[in-house]
Amino acid sequence: MVLLTFPLHIPAQESADDIYDKAVATFWDNIYLSGGWTLYCGFKFDHTRKTEDGKIIGIEQIYPTSWMIKYLKCASRMQCRQSKNNQLIRMESDLHNIYPDWMEISRARGDTGYGIIAGEDWRFDGCDFERKQGITEPRPDARGNIARAIFYMKREYGLPVDEKLLTVLKSWNGEDPPSEQEKQRNDKIQAAQGKRNPFIDNPALADRISVSQPNK
Repeated sequence: MVLLTFPLHIPAQESADDIYDKAVATFWDNIYLSGGWTLYCGFKFDHTRKTEDGKIIGIEQIYPTSWMIKYLKCASRMQCRQSKNNQLIRMESDLHNIYPDWMEISRARGDTGYGIIAGEDWRFDGCDFERKQGITEPRPDARGNIARAIFYMKREYGLPVDEKLLTVLKSWNGEDPPSEQEKQRNDKIQAAQGKRNPFIDNPALADRISVSQPNK
């Protein structure tokens, strides 16, 4: 297994795209080599990154790249990358923030925040996924994973999370504790990236997070 590392400065011979592509390859080859289950719908997929009925599986950034760009005060993703500001490439290549999902779901989610939507209005047959007025409500079995991924990104990179969302995520963290599958994923990411998500090992750490909490 190749250890995925991030340089302090991007070498001249290696572009930000190269580093991101390497992270994506590591994600598929080391974390989901034999397939797995999508986050939002729980669809099973195989090593070809397709479900039995042919749905194509891609990657989903839980803390969206557009939010990272806004935090870094870049005009665009390209500007962040051209400046060789490795903060963005580290953030968007971090495997703890990436989950596999059906590409149609990723497009439907966009860069919306998370929350609870009144009623049940599923966007796709067989998938408990709702989106309304800029809010996405995922299925209950995905909520804790989402919360702990965002807690990690806040702690690791100092990324902002507003008070309303933080309250929702803390609730989800308690209601949906880490499964064996999530714990095994954490082990694999540590082996590939050299860093664990401590909120999976100890979900109670989330109680210490506040809106104003500085990086680490």
